[in-house]
Amino acid sequence: MLAGANNQNLYREYYELIQSSEAKEAYNYLVGWAASLRSHDFFPGSHGVIKDFRFMRGADWDFAFIPNQKWLLFYFRKPCLNSEKFSKTRVLESFPNATENNAGELTIRVSTLEMAVRLAAYIDS
Repeated sequence: MLAGANNQNLYREYYELIQSSEAKEAYNYLVGWAASLRSHDFFPGSHGVIKDFRFMRGADWDFAFIPNQKWLLFYFRKPCLNSEKFSKTRVLESFPNATENNAGELTIRVSTLEMAVRLAAYIDS
């Protein structure tokens, strides 16, 4: 569910950070898809200079993505990684190019609409 309407200008500001037309298509898809989720609130945020979008399930911050010039960096965060559905093993089986960061989160570079659709379908499954 879309939240943070009081920060509506951030949606455009974050979109304008992206230079790749394919990554912009992925952004538009993920924002629209996330706005329709019943399971999570979705809104823009920031962590210092890092601009991100957050998917909150109650107090749990399950997913996030950071817009970059050429891709969106999508995060599977620890709350969801503790579930069977989104275990590290399962995510890595579905997305072999995912990498683990120092915090133990999995990240995926989403640079195309096709990848955004695939990622959303995986989360919805």
